[in-house]
Amino acid sequence: MVSLRVLAADADRFRGSRGGLLRLMRDSAADVALLHRVPTHLASSHRLGALGSDVGMVVGAGGRASGGAAVLTTLRVEPTSATVFRGAGGGLAVVTARLTGGQEFRLATVDVRGDEADQAALAAHLVSLLGRADGVPTLVAGPLPGTTAGDTLARRLQDCTPGAAATTPADRPRTRPLGLLGSDVDAHEVALPGEPGRRPELLSAVLPGRPTLVDVALT
Repeated sequence: MVSLRVLAADADRFRGSRGGLLRLMRDSAADVALLHRVPTHLASSHRLGALGSDVGMVVGAGGRASGGAAVLTTLRVEPTSATVFRGAGGGLAVVTARLTGGQEFRLATVDVRGDEADQAALAAHLVSLLGRADGVPTLVAGPLPGTTAGDTLARRLQDCTPGAAATTPADRPRTRPLGLLGSDVDAHEVALPGEPGRRPELLSAVLPGRPTLVDVALT
C-alpha cells in the first residue's frame, strides 16, 4: 500500500504573506498541491513556478490558462498528461499522473466564478473529461455538494472528508464551501500545520480559508 498526501488550498491570488504560504506548503509535506485562485495576470506563470520551486514542486498544469486553478506536484509524482480550460464559469486544471513505477491516478482543481449556471457548466465539463467511473483513483479540489457546481460534481465524485469541520473564514470557520472530492480513493484527513498549539496564527494570516490535507491510499 502506497500513500499520497494531497493539500487543497485557496491561494487568494498570493495576496497574503508569501512566507506563510510557503511554510504551510512545506510543513504539510504534501506530494500534491491543488490550488484555487492563483494569480492570472501576464506574469502569473512565473510567480506560480517560483512558488513551486521554493517548496520543491513543479507546476503540472494551471495558472492563467486555467483561470486560477493549479496542480503542483513533487518529483515523486510523474505527470503523464495535462488539460486546462477557462470559461465563463471559471477554470480547471486536470493532471493524469503516477507515482514512480506505481499506479495511475488523476488530480484536478476547479476554480469557479460567475453565475450558478456558468459554474454548473464548468463542473459538467470536468465530469465529461473524467468520463465514467473507470477504477482510476481521482481527486478533485472544488466546490462541495450544496452548491449548484458541487451538486454537478457529486454525480461523479464523493466528498472525501464528509465529517470535516468548517473551513471558512480561516480564523473563525463557519462554512465549508470547498474541499476534496474523489472516486476510487480511500482518503483520511490529516491535521494541518497551524492547528492549535502549532502556530495557529499561520492559517488566518495567509489564507482566506483553512486548507484540506488528506492522505490517500493507493494500491
